Parts: sequence; C-alpha cells; structure tokens
Amino acid sequence: MNYTSIKNILGKIMVLLAFLMFLPIIVCLCEDESERNLISFLIPITLLFVIGKLLMVKKAENNSLLPREGFIIVALSWIIMSLFGCLPFIISGEIPNFIDAFFEITSGFTTTGSSILNDPSKLSKSMMFWRSFSHWIGGMGILVFILAIIPESKDGSAMYILRAESPGPQVGKLVSKMRVTSRILYLIYVFLTVLQVLILWLGPDAKMDFFNSLIYTFGTAGTGGLGVDVGSLETYTAYSQYVIAVFMLIFGINFSLFYLILIGNFKEVFKNQEVKLYFIIVIISILIVFLNIYNNYATTEEAFRHAFFQVSSIITTTGYSTTNFADSSLFPSMAQMVLIFLMLFGACAGSTGGGIKISRINILFRSILKKIKNMVSPRKVEVLIIDGNKTDEEMVNSVHTFLVVYMIVLFAVAFIISIDGYDFTTNFSASLACLSNIGPGLGKVGPYENFNGFSYFSKFILSLEMITGRLELFPMLILFSPKTWKKRV
Repeated sequence: MNYTSIKNILGKIMVLLAFLMFLPIIVCLCEDESERNLISFLIPITLLFVIGKLLMVKKAENNSLLPREGFIIVALSWIIMSLFGCLPFIISGEIPNFIDAFFEITSGFTTTGSSILNDPSKLSKSMMFWRSFSHWIGGMGILVFILAIIPESKDGSAMYILRAESPGPQVGKLVSKMRVTSRILYLIYVFLTVLQVLILWLGPDAKMDFFNSLIYTFGTAGTGGLGVDVGSLETYTAYSQYVIAVFMLIFGINFSLFYLILIGNFKEVFKNQEVKLYFIIVIISILIVFLNIYNNYATTEEAFRHAFFQVSSIITTTGYSTTNFADSSLFPSMAQMVLIFLMLFGACAGSTGGGIKISRINILFRSILKKIKNMVSPRKVEVLIIDGNKTDEEMVNSVHTFLVVYMIVLFAVAFIISIDGYDFTTNFSASLACLSNIGPGLGKVGPYENFNGFSYFSKFILSLEMITGRLELFPMLILFSPKTWKKRV
C-alpha cells in the first residue's frame, strides 16, 4: 500500500477544500453577517490547512498507484470532505446536531439534494451559499480538479482516481495527458455554469436575482437540487423553469461529447448510442407524464411544463420540482411510476448526474437481446456492438455485477431504515433517492417534505448511502474490505 502517496493526495484535497471555504466567507462579509458565522468557516479552514499540510510533509518517492489505492483515495476524500464540510453548520448553530449537519453537507457534496431542513430560507446567506456550492464542487468531482493541477505519474495511474470518482461504466482520456483531460472537463463545466447564471440573472424573472441565480445554477450544474425555497422552483416564472429544465438535460450529457463538439467531431457524437437513448427516454417519458397529468392543471402549457421539468429533473437526478409530484391528485400513479423508473435509470455516464446510468441500461438490454438470439440460434455467433465498437465480456459482466450490487444496497438500506416505522413507499423511495443521488422521493420524503423525520441512525446510514451512490458503489465497498489493506504486492 502506497501510504505516502495516499496521504499526499488527501492532504492536497484538504488544502483545496480550505481555499474553497473562503468563498462563503466573502458572502458572509458582503452580507455583514455575525462574527460567529465568520468563525464557523475560519475554524474548519484552519484545521483543513494545518492537517493537510502535515499530510504533505513527507513526499512520496513513488507516485504510482494501484487500482485499489485509487478507490481508497476517492472514498476517503469524500468522507473527509463531508466531515469537515459540516463543521460550519455546527459551529454557527444553524444546524447544531452533527448527524443532521453531516447529512446535509453529504447531500450537497454528493449532489443528492435530500435535506433535513423544514425551511432552508431561514439559513444565513453564507450557509445557504456553502450548502449549494458543495453541489458544484461535488458535481464534477474534487479529485478531477486535483488531477488538473498535480503532476501526472509516469505510469498513468492517476487514471485509477478518475475512474473511481467519475460516474459511468468506463472513463477514458480525451487527450493523451490525464492532466489536460481534467482541465478540459473543468473548463466545459465552468463555461456552462457561467452561461446559466447569466441567462437566469438577466432574464425576466424578478425573483431570480444574482444570488438566487448562483444557488440554482450550482444545483443544476451539479445536478444536486438544494435551493433557497421550501417549494423549490414552484414560485418562479415559467422562463426560469424552462431554462433550468434545459440546462438540467445538458448537464446530464457525457461531458466528453461536449469536447467532441468543440473539436468538430460531430460524427462521433451522432453515433453515440447512450445520448440517443437518453433523449428517446426523455421524450417518451415527457409524453407519458403529460398525457397522464394534463387534466390536473389549468392549461395545457402548464401541464407540459411540469411534465418537461420533472422528467428533466428526475432523469438527471437533480431533484428540483415545480409541483408536488408525490401528490397523486396531481401526478397519478402512472406518472409517478415513470419518475421511479427515471430515478433508477439516471443520466449519461461522464455527466454530473447519478443513477445507474443510461450506458449501463443500454448494455444490459443489448446483452439480454444477444442472449435471447444465442438461445434461439446457438451456433450463430452474436457480437455486442456499442458505438461501433465490440464490447468485451468483461464490460458486460461488470455492468451485471454493478446492477446486482446496486439492488442489494438499495433494498438493504430500505430494510434498515424501516426500523423508523415509515411505509414501504417512503422507505424504498428514500433509499432510492439517496443511492441514485436524486434528493426527493415519494411518501414522507416527497418534494414538499424532508428527511428530518428519520432517526439519527437512519440519517447516518442514508448519508453513507449517498456517498456510496455518488462513487458508484465500489470505492466505499473496497474501503471497508479487509483485503484492501493487505501488503502491496
């Protein structure tokens, strides 16, 4: 085990997080908030900087990493981020309980959007900013940022970190150097973020001032869903709702495709099966939901807008809402079932979205069809082709393994939190919302409800499930495996 390299990278993560915490301090000073709020950020900044620097004192002689070490770094990084990230809430007294604060910031970093707050508007501006900015940090991944600035190892083992943190069954370099790839991803991410902020801020919605534009853009870019209002985006104009719905779909696309568009390689974009399936699912889902709910709203446009917005929000696992889709009088059972399926599907691999990912769904169904064809014609050799390339059995097996583990974790957590006595719909959708990093579920955790009713034990379990889901299951499972910590071979 290359403990020195692991400590060095964790130290860099902590120092970077310390610098990022200066942004809410700027908000604190601009809003002339209390000295206690200022101190609530300065204390964790100091701790992060000092501990981070201590971890970086001894330099690694060998920067190469094994796959398991990449998983360990990623899992530990996200746990550390959440542990230190919750301190401002606790010290300020705005979320005084550790488990509640840990749940809230974990929900932010993992871009889940679940909350224990009855009224988020009661938070101070600096805490509100930090809560939503954590979405933006976690959306692309803080380790992707680290890879953009640290020297690349000669053996290219930094790819293990990117693969462990990036959502989807496979991750590759856009260009020859991992460092340049990470920079390209972040430049695209920053550009789209700035673009959405400007479109919202300069639009006709008077309620969408610069601060609110920032908050809701952070939630959209990170596909997180934490906002400033109890009713999410219900009270905002149709203009803002349409803009956010479109950008949610954009941030749900594999960022590698944006790079291909930038360099003019449209051929590769158009033959990408995942993005085509993504938009087919979106269009069909909007149509089904719209036909199911149009009698429940005053105008056809309103019904279409809610259908378009909620489909965009759920498939990208953002979790914003413009209506109470947990209310069966507004969203009948068929519309709710569509949203449940979208919670499972999630967005594209390589996006900021959660869920199983469309690429895995594509591979799963194509492998099922291949199996059926083999059973009908045993002598005929069927080859699984994805995006014009032959897919090996290892990739197919990894998808099947992921789905099995995903279902085990989903139902195991739903079973564990059932000790609190809630109904099946609430428990199942709460587990699904946290594992797929969606935010709201159905029942007692619907879009107009929150997770505060769960016990501290259940909140802690759901917090760990959020991190597990954001990291695609295996980094957290590998972290707690005894074999992981055996001597490096």
